[in-house]
This record gives sequence, C-alpha cells and structure tokens, in this order.
Amino acid sequence: MYSKIVPHIKKAGKLLKKGLKQEKNVRMKAKQQYLTDFDIQLEKLLVDAIKKYFPTHSILGEETGFYKGNSDYCWYIDPVSNTRNFIHGLPGFAIAVGLMKGKLPVFGAVYDPMLDEMFTGEKGKGAYCNSEKISVSRVSVLQHSFINADWQKRKTQKEIDEGVKIFTSLGRKSTIRAVGSVALMICYVGAGRMEAMVNNYSDKYAVVPAWIILEEAGGKLKDLKEKKWDLDSQSTAATNGYIDEIMFKELKWLS
Repeated sequence: MYSKIVPHIKKAGKLLKKGLKQEKNVRMKAKQQYLTDFDIQLEKLLVDAIKKYFPTHSILGEETGFYKGNSDYCWYIDPVSNTRNFIHGLPGFAIAVGLMKGKLPVFGAVYDPMLDEMFTGEKGKGAYCNSEKISVSRVSVLQHSFINADWQKRKTQKEIDEGVKIFTSLGRKSTIRAVGSVALMICYVGAGRMEAMVNNYSDKYAVVPAWIILEEAGGKLKDLKEKKWDLDSQSTAATNGYIDEIMFKELKWLS
C-alpha cells in the first residue's frame, strides 16, 4: 500500500539527476546548510503525492514544514539528502521518504538517482534494493570493517572537534569514508556494503526513511551512547549488529 509513493520518488529523482548539470539557485538556510530550488520543488511534488494517496496522514518536510493530518501516521521527507554533494555535482545524494506510526517506523524509501537504486523497507516485509532482498554483512572484526563516519560542521567548535575525533578514533582500526547522504549510507549498511554509519549530529529527516530499511535488513539503529535511536536522538550509529561491541569500545570516551 505504502509503495504507491515509490513512482513519485523516482520521478523526483529523475528531475534531480537532470538538474545536476543545470544552473542552481543556491542559498544558505544557516551555517553549513544549503538550499536550492530543487529542494523546494521536489518536496512539493512528494507532499502532493502523499496527500493524494494518504489524505489523513501528517507530513513533516525538511523545507516546507509540518502538515497536520488526523491519524497516528506521519511522513518524513528529505527531498535532497546531502544537498552539498548535489550542488557540487558529486554522487552520494538521495531522495528520502519515511513513514512513522507513532514512535515506530513502518515504511521507508531512499532513492539514489545516479545509480538508479531504490532502497525500500516495510515493517515485517523485508528490505530491498530494486526489488532484490538485502541484508547486512556478518563482518565482526573492526579491522575488516568499512565505516562511513561524518559529523555536522554547523555546531559549536566543541561538537565539531568531537566529530573529528570520532573519525580518527575509528580510522585507527577500520577503513573510514565520508561519502554522502546519511540516509543512503544507512541503506548501504543494510545492503552489506558497509558495516556501520556514524554521525554525531544527524537530522531525523535523513534517518527516519532509512530506519526501517536497516532494521528489516537485520541491522541496528542506536545513538553514539548505545541507546536505541528515537526521534529525539542527536547522534546516529547504524550498524550490522556484529561490530557494535568493538566499535563502541573505541568510542567509550564519548560516555
């Protein structure tokens, strides 16, 4: 039922890919927060589609704000997850849409228009990439792990330094990258391409859509203090569930 929204996400993705080579009207929302006309245009496209198919559901868009429905369901939209990559013509950006019922995720879709990969997950029905079932890796040794580690650059200097320290702490024992979209990197963990994705200040618009995809693929979503992730969490640690103990041991200084 929720997959009705998927064709509209792909349509948005095609517009985004086409826009990659077009001139962009770029402006700043805040420090290190970039906005283009595509963010607004695509979010409106997705909001209109959700209202059409699910008129009683609430919608929370990163750019256009909150639309209140009259049910327990709420959609979260990140129309361009990692706008910075998109602005610079780099892959690693995505369109991310997720559905919550109360405090629990029930459906998510994250689309990478550059690779034409649609990641989807639904509660109790598994996780998929382009209709092929995905699952996390079983790597349990940190030295063999591939981890996406990133941090927010728009916080205080203390928080920025903390993010750099996370990167270097894990980088001493594993292969570290900072590729792009948080939503997409969480899906990569679900697909077994990475063992973890950590970020000391992730926003919920990017995390919620990938949450159910990761869990249905067998992964775990926590914060960096090892607590189960929820909508109030500031940090994010998406893992395959096999490297948690050794990874968090390297980050024990965060406690």
